[in-house]
Amino acid sequence: MTAASSSEVPVGEDDLQAWIDGRLSSSRRDAVEAWFAMNPEVAARLRSMASQQEKLRAVLQLKHDEPVPARLRVANLVAARRVARWQGMRRVASVCVWLVAGGAMGWVGHATLSDATRDRAPTATAMATRPMVAEAIAAHRVFAADLGRPVEVAAAQEAQLVTWLSNRLGRPLAAPDLLPLGYRLIGGRLLAGAGGDPAAQLMYEDARRLRLTVYLRADHAGPTGTEFRFSDDPAQGVTAFWWVDRGFGYAVSAEGLDRPVLLSVAEAVHRQVTQRGTPSPSL
Repeated sequence: MTAASSSEVPVGEDDLQAWIDGRLSSSRRDAVEAWFAMNPEVAARLRSMASQQEKLRAVLQLKHDEPVPARLRVANLVAARRVARWQGMRRVASVCVWLVAGGAMGWVGHATLSDATRDRAPTATAMATRPMVAEAIAAHRVFAADLGRPVEVAAAQEAQLVTWLSNRLGRPLAAPDLLPLGYRLIGGRLLAGAGGDPAAQLMYEDARRLRLTVYLRADHAGPTGTEFRFSDDPAQGVTAFWWVDRGFGYAVSAEGLDRPVLLSVAEAVHRQVTQRGTPSPSL
């Protein structure tokens, strides 16, 4: 018994999706075109979808070719937050001067404000953290709270998003699947790390709309190793597990998430981005 020819195999959903994406093999094209002739209404809808897909590719190609805006560079975001923090401290200092001039009550107020200032200051651990991690925490703080446009490209265009980010970062990427842990991908964006190097941020949220982000970029700053490290910034309320593997850094960040839960997410991300099933590092 001989195998059925390609034209004899019924047209299925995979064929139609491949036709929309422009991935249909030449051996199946005649069968799909014949199917279109017998189903003109469906064919019209699919041609409209293919046209929209082509327009989207053109838009994303323009984004691929354009430079990363300076306003999206994580270094600039961090610098802006640092300036805001120092401005706040200067305002506190001005108030303290007036309180000292006011006498004993002024000194009481001065002590209170000084305590509040110390409570807001980041810990030595947070300030001394690796630049890539500081960028990841700052980017999470800025974009995870954005209800209007938290991502640049939505998860509905995941294939185009991953292709775009892969091209900009110069290595093949994939969005980790965190649905088993209750987090769905909502999209991602391109950012710029230290020195203008491109970085990617992928954003996820759970049923309560609590968000976490996966930040990744090339990282050759100092010692590397696949073991997990923990960083937090009490001033911003953001925690992160991060690691560096062969010159590429990863950071999984969240706000208000228990440390063991965040660790389990980081382990899931590590398993999926590590080739050949290398065991996850331990804390």
